[in-house]
Amino acid sequence: MQFIETIVLSIVQGIGEFLPISSSTNINLIAKLFSFNDLSFSFTVALHGGSLIALLVYFRKVICKIILGIFTNKVKLSNTAFYLMVLSTIPVIITGFLFSNFIKNFDVPFITGIILITFGIILHLVDNYNISINCKSNLLKYTIIGCFQSIAIFSGVSRSGICITACRFLNIERSQAITISLLLAIPSISGSLILELINMYKTNTLNTLDINTLFAVLLTGAIGIVAIEPCIKYMTRNGFYSLMWYRIIIGLIVILFIK
Repeated sequence: MQFIETIVLSIVQGIGEFLPISSSTNINLIAKLFSFNDLSFSFTVALHGGSLIALLVYFRKVICKIILGIFTNKVKLSNTAFYLMVLSTIPVIITGFLFSNFIKNFDVPFITGIILITFGIILHLVDNYNISINCKSNLLKYTIIGCFQSIAIFSGVSRSGICITACRFLNIERSQAITISLLLAIPSISGSLILELINMYKTNTLNTLDINTLFAVLLTGAIGIVAIEPCIKYMTRNGFYSLMWYRIIIGLIVILFIK
């Protein structure tokens, strides 16, 4: 992959991972529209690895508290991010394990475009028109968020977008909903990377991890570290109206121009 292509896709992933726009769909769309060559499996892994680095840096204090809490037996079910991450990730693991091959049948441009548009509109409506329920049980809240997040296995949904939708539906304040969606990206991306690396090992393709993929990891991570805070502030202040229209436009492009 050429140097310019790596920079462009790293920028898209570095910013897109923290917005509810489905960064993977945007990457594939740009690669197809501009005929980028060699969008390899290892390169996609590298881009997500960079986003994971950015998230780990941003949430370093929270992660340290979780780790210290585990080893000092101070983790409490009612008020820690640890149980949020665990309980909200379990439905994703189950869904991915049981239905991943079946869901691949829906990974076609027309359906992806429809999903982009539909879930973008749903996110805006739930956030802006107070479409919510009251749920006092944190255990139930985390489980519901996890069930919503498992829908992101469909191409075009956006993992962060569906998590924010779930949180706002549960009457969680917008800024907290955004934070939760990003925090849950850590176990989600970590699990995906582990599975992808195992698959690469089994298929003897680890040797495709070259200097270009390392550059993509570092560049995506650096861009993500810079972009994550402005993305959070923008969404907290402005909501998702403009991002809904972005998803509608991208969805229409996918439907009309991608075969």
